[in-house]
Amino acid sequence: MIDHGAMQQCMRDRLFTLSVCSTGSTTLAATTAGYTRTTGSFITDGFAVGMELFASGFAKAANNGRKTITDVTDTLISCDGCVADVATIGRTLFVGIPAGRAMENMFYEPVSPAPWLEEQYIPGPQYLGGISEFARISVEPQYAIRIHVKEYTSTRAAHAYATALLNLFPPALVLTALPNGDVLKVRADLGPFRGQLLPSRPGFVVVPVTIPFRLHSINLV
Repeated sequence: MIDHGAMQQCMRDRLFTLSVCSTGSTTLAATTAGYTRTTGSFITDGFAVGMELFASGFAKAANNGRKTITDVTDTLISCDGCVADVATIGRTLFVGIPAGRAMENMFYEPVSPAPWLEEQYIPGPQYLGGISEFARISVEPQYAIRIHVKEYTSTRAAHAYATALLNLFPPALVLTALPNGDVLKVRADLGPFRGQLLPSRPGFVVVPVTIPFRLHSINLV
């Protein structure tokens, strides 16, 4: 029996593990301008203007949590809300799923310049694999994720979010079996794809990523 609610939750659980880029645990400091380092490169790590990072491990509470990147060099990530904090090992900057989320059936009012996400679950067609009572029934839902980033910034942030989503849902990926035992897979014949960067709500642009799925179940009707 097809369970669309369980399928969407399975997709969403995977989405919440999104990893775009990270410094890993390393030596970082903070100033009123943002985060600094003396070795390594924020640009090489993948950070870009318009991303929302999550900072952890800093002695000063103001330097931990979510902040939006306004500028990036090899040794400095500029963002608002930081305070002076001397360099210490064991600190991490990480970019994952944005905190701003318009999940299906939920409204979200974006706050510039923070990026945000829209989720859409498209049930898709279903069809029988035979004519008997217990013939296999198949369904082909799509999971559509739209990442919005601040307009008039580099396109690197939007592209990086889209690439990370495609890497998170590669063709032929098998997700955890659903409660009824059905197995949900990312389609390989028509794999995930991203769309072009387009204007969004005032102040934002959006890049859509679509992940086609297929699930086979037993027809109990």
